Amino acid sequence: MGSTSVSWEVTSLEVQTTTPSATSDGLYANGNMQVPVVVVIKTIDPDTNTSYQLSESDLETIKLIDYDDPPTELSGSWSYSTTENEFDHSLPSSKKALQPDLSLTDGGSQKKRYWVTTTKVENKRVAASIKQPNGTVVHTAGDPYDSKATLTGTDVVTYKLDDINLRKGDTTSGTGETVASQKWSSTNYYLTTNKYPLRKADVNGDNLRTDQGVENSYLENAMACFFSASNEFDIFYYWPMGPEETRRVGGASGAPIEITVNEESNALCFTHMHLQNYDFDWTFGFLFYYRFIFYDQFGNPGTFWVGYNDSHTTLEILDHKYTADDYGHDA
Repeated sequence: MGSTSVSWEVTSLEVQTTTPSATSDGLYANGNMQVPVVVVIKTIDPDTNTSYQLSESDLETIKLIDYDDPPTELSGSWSYSTTENEFDHSLPSSKKALQPDLSLTDGGSQKKRYWVTTTKVENKRVAASIKQPNGTVVHTAGDPYDSKATLTGTDVVTYKLDDINLRKGDTTSGTGETVASQKWSSTNYYLTTNKYPLRKADVNGDNLRTDQGVENSYLENAMACFFSASNEFDIFYYWPMGPEETRRVGGASGAPIEITVNEESNALCFTHMHLQNYDFDWTFGFLFYYRFIFYDQFGNPGTFWVGYNDSHTTLEILDHKYTADDYGHDA
């Protein structure tokens, strides 16, 4: 709530963008990409006719409204927040000025920054409003403080299989520490796009530990395990996006194997482990149907599934849920 113990009145109210024009900006209509809108305000104490500085709680009462339908607050397909997210805030072809300093400026102006998103492809003219202690609502959708930011929601970038790159990395291998016949190999796969770098991913699929009750930390993030002849196993993992790190894998609690994952930035990392002659705490194969939604640097999403080819020894990316019929063998 704003302050009511001290009277103040607005003498200047303006809406700005951080583009060179300061009046317009564009964003993908994906509900994720944000663009900043800055409200610049000056107030006075009417009793003394001197400059008055609003408190932070006063500034928080500033609203972004529809310039063409005042005083309707932005909502629904257009929304705003004080919280900045992880996605880029300018379209590929546009340039942004440095983010403004929100501290006091010359002349006693104060600034409040909001982050605007949309899911609609259209032009939206955005104004601002604030309620004074005397109950008067002051806004910029007309005189005397006529000001607006014109925001343009553009078509979402879509992703199909042709837009996906799946790079198979080098294979590393080794043997068991105590049993010479134990052999393993590890291959990382890195998923990128030919459009924009990835920023994050949401992965949906059962977890062997939390969903199936298998108490083995080396199976964390395991998506599937397939048995083959001669006590051989093929285990596939996914890894949350992040910095390069070392993970313990393999499934045999007494014989951990350390591998390096996330060696490539802005990519989604998967691992294929092939193991031979390891003793496991479980004797069953498993297959979880993993769907992942990645988001590029601008928040544009792509939805795909994980599949397995070449007798379950090669990771594939699909545009549909993996089934046993995909490659003509049992899943």
